[in-house]
This record gives sequence, C-alpha cells and structure tokens, in this order.
Amino acid sequence: MKKLVSVCFACLMLTFAAGAANVGTIDNGYPGDTEAQAQMLYDLGLFRGTEKGFELEKPLTRAEASAMLTRLLGAEDEVLAGNWAHPFTDVPSWADNYVGWLYENGLTKGTSATMYGAEENVTCGQYCTFLARASTDFDYYSWLLRYSEEEERCDAAGFVRGDAVSLSVRLLRETYRKNGDQSGLSIAQTLIDKNIFSAEQWSKATRHVLPFDYRIDGDGADTKIQRTVAGVVVASGQIGERAVICTPDCQQEPVYIVTGSNGQPRTLYRVAPDTMSLTQLYTCDASYDIDALCWVGDAHYFYLSEWEKVSSPITVLLVQGDTAQLTGITLTQKWELQPHENGQMLLGETGWLLTETDVQPQQMYGTVFATLADGRTVTQSIDEEQTLIMTWTADGASLNTIAIQNNVLAYPTEDANVAFAPQLSMHNDVYFWGSAGLYRMDDDGLTQITALPTYDYTRNPSDGSFVIVTHNTNRFVTRSDSSVMRRAGDTLSRILPDGTEERLLPQLPEGSLLLSTVNLLSDGRVEFTTLKWTEPRMMGEFTCVLDGGKVTVTDATDDIFYMWGEDAVEAEQARLDALGIGSGAD
Repeated sequence: MKKLVSVCFACLMLTFAAGAANVGTIDNGYPGDTEAQAQMLYDLGLFRGTEKGFELEKPLTRAEASAMLTRLLGAEDEVLAGNWAHPFTDVPSWADNYVGWLYENGLTKGTSATMYGAEENVTCGQYCTFLARASTDFDYYSWLLRYSEEEERCDAAGFVRGDAVSLSVRLLRETYRKNGDQSGLSIAQTLIDKNIFSAEQWSKATRHVLPFDYRIDGDGADTKIQRTVAGVVVASGQIGERAVICTPDCQQEPVYIVTGSNGQPRTLYRVAPDTMSLTQLYTCDASYDIDALCWVGDAHYFYLSEWEKVSSPITVLLVQGDTAQLTGITLTQKWELQPHENGQMLLGETGWLLTETDVQPQQMYGTVFATLADGRTVTQSIDEEQTLIMTWTADGASLNTIAIQNNVLAYPTEDANVAFAPQLSMHNDVYFWGSAGLYRMDDDGLTQITALPTYDYTRNPSDGSFVIVTHNTNRFVTRSDSSVMRRAGDTLSRILPDGTEERLLPQLPEGSLLLSTVNLLSDGRVEFTTLKWTEPRMMGEFTCVLDGGKVTVTDATDDIFYMWGEDAVEAEQARLDALGIGSGAD
C-alpha cells in the first residue's frame, strides 16, 4: 500500500552541501549566506554532505535529485526496503527505487510517458515542483519564489546544489498544507512536532542565519515577549502587564517594549535577545506615549508625545546603552522628522543630523521625499510661487536644485482659479515622477526627462523612449482610492530621448478617460489600464492595448463585472469606438 506523502517529513535529509558563501543564483536574503544555511541544515540533522564536502557549486542530475528528495522527505529506508515500480526506461539501476517511490507517491511524472530524464540536470522549476508537491496538495510553486524572474535567472545560470540548499531552507519557513492541513504551522514547527529536532536545536542552529521576529503574546499578567524564527518560538520572557513592541522593525535587535495601560505611566524597556530579560530605561507620566523613531548605529531615538493631544509638542529621546536622555528637538507633527539612511533627519527649513553620540544642526531644508541606498536625499520645498526639488549628498551638501513654477488650474468646481504646486510623488531610486514631471537620478542629481505631469511610465530599452500617463497642463485630473483623492492622467504620450513629446492618444473631452498604469508588451505594443467607478470612492480597472493608434479593451477587474455586468468589456469597447479611439472605430 502506498504511504501518504504527509508522513514523509519524518527525516529531512539532504545530500547537497556547502562550498563557498552565496553559491548559486537563488538568494534568500537571510542574515546567513548559502554556506551558513547549509551548515544550519547539517546541525539540525537535515543535511548530509559527501566525502568531498558540501559541493554547493555543482549541478545535480534528475537521478541524483531523486535520491536527494527521498532523503529530504525522510523516506530512504522505506525506498531501499521496498520494490517501487515506474514506467521509465532511462533510469540507472541504482536510482530505480528512488524514482519508483517518487512516481508511486505522485511526486514525479517524468519528462514523458516512458522517460524520466535521469541524466538531465534538474531545473529550478522541477525542484520547486517537488517541494510544492511534498508540502501542499498542488503542483504550482510561485509562492516559493521571491520574484517573477527568479526561476528564469536561476536556470539561465545553471541550477546547482547551492540553489537547492537555499530553496530547501526557504521551504522550512512556509506553512505546511499537505492533505488539507489547516493547522497554520510552519514546516519547521511541523518537524519539531514530529521530534525530528527540538526547538532548542532550532534556536541554536538558526541564530544569525535565518530572519527572526518579535511579538507580544497574551495580555495583562500573562503577557510575554517572544522571539520567533519561521513561526517557532525560540525564546520567551515574562512581562506581566500590557505592553507593545517599540522598534522601527521587529526583525532587528535590540528590541524595545513600552509597558503601561491607559491612565498609567509608560515605561521603556530594552529586551535582551538571548535571556529575554528587561532593562528599564525611561518612564514618562500617563499623558505621554513613546514611539520608535530610528536607530543610528548604537544610538536609538524615540518620540515622546501627548497621545490625547494631536497638536501637542513632540520631543525626541536618545537611548545609548543603559542611558536615556531628551534631545533638543521639538516637533509639532511626527512626519516633520523623517529618517535618512545615514541618520540625517530633516525638519522644515532646519536640518538635523542624528549621530551615534548626539544631535547636530545640519544646513538642509525641505521635506524629505526619498532617501537612496547610497545616502543621497531628495527633498521638496513648496511655496506660493514654486516648488524646489533638491538633491543632497549623504553628508548634506547640495547636488542640484530644480525650480518648477506653480500652475494656475481651474478645479472642476465653482471655485476660482487656484495655484497648484507640482511635486514628485513616486520613485524607484532611479526614476522619480509625479505632477512635477519625470526625472532620472544621475551622479550629479536629478535630471529632467520631461516636465509633463507623469503618473506612471514605462521605458522602451530599444530606443530609450518613455511612454507616460499624463494630462494637459491646463487640466486638473484626479482619481479616488477609498477616501483619498490622488492626481491622475487622462492620456498617453511618448517622450523621445531628446525630450520631444509624441501624443499617442488624442485629447478627448474632459472625463472621457482616467488612466492608472502603463506597460510595454514584448511585441512593442502599449498596454495600459483605465479606471471606472464601481461604487462611491472606489474604482475598478479595464485593461487596454494600444496598437496602431487604436485601443482594444482586453479585460477588466472582477469588481467591474460585478457592478457593470458580464458585457462590461464589450460596452467599454463600444464607448471607445464612439470616441474615435477604439479598434472598432471607422
């Protein structure tokens, strides 16, 4: 009788091993590199190398993978003791039982009805499929990949044992869902529950290797602070009263907590990561609250504010070791002070540099819009006449400034003309865009690509042009996300490398189109989405393709069909045809 795969986690043994750090294409982004992750598996008894070491840099054939996977699922003894059949004619005798066991348990289907592909190297997708089948009731494995191109890039470079290590460690953090299991436990916790290894062994092996998280469990006298790794509680400490975690990120240490219920004094404590003991640092009266601001090296900064008064002054607390002291910074709103990569904070027209020792004035001004990985900062300063977009170096020196005059636009209301200050609203560290236009970050700061309002863009790498969602500067176009009103576009334009604009859609009567996103298809056609009201303050999307100057509506979101019927796409196509831009227009 075939045994269910759900029992196959009895012993998670791998035959691949570690060579050099960061071996392979798959990168989990964990604190420990590939080699450390392989060692972690070995320490847990989940990993077995060879007489030559771990050999992470080497590929493995599908025949070798069959042996590896049966050990991964703890079934090698069962495999070797049985006689497992399969229909494949290309399997070497040593791998017959391994492949047969995988086949009879539904974990492999071969490359054809009679071929297993035994001597072919296993691919990333094939390995992910094995893992998915072993831990869920499905073949699909997109949930196991960090980004859409990860599989393609891995196979292009060649799938190696180091990639298998990374994916196997990644799997341990996922939820076990085989045979409809609804427990919500991680695969690591499932293995602990099966006594494959203990929580103490897991805690020791994963230290400095896997990401961790802190959480508060319970309430009142039963409140605990817990450190977890992949859903497994590895350390716990008693708090004994209501508490909240007070740190910019629960996946960094040290972690702080604030205790105290409403009407009681608030106390700030630091949590020791190994013993979970608490060190008292600062207490304020019941009218104040304490929130995390940022860490700058070993200097940790916090907000102190009167929680019942929205406009009350906000002060900044500095903690260094076991010492806490108030700084000279006073704010009216928390958003006035925003963190910078190297600790620099901006406040109105006065800059502050928060260092590992103290707070120092800094001659920068504006509101922080973006902080880049290299420490450069983009700020915006807006007055009645213009918007200044400024780029600064990591040490506060000015790189460049772009001045944009405010527009005078007529709102679609009875109000008189009003001045509108264009500004940036989105960025991806390379390109910056918004109603102020589209810009590229260069060594010397921001360079303007177009001054046209830009609410989304796509770049054509073949000719360096951009297609943008925009509108005429004499219009004020908005969209609504729930109760938030945002600027939006109502047409598409192509921006050539010399800055010349080519209108891709004609100017239509106001309200005819409301555009959201734009994308370039592999065949060069432009795909974009348009918005339509589905209920008050909510909008659904149509997907459209622009080809030869004409628009074809190809799909819509579910809420569109729900509100406007199954013929919503056909009705929208007919509307665009009537406007003269649809593919069915004369």
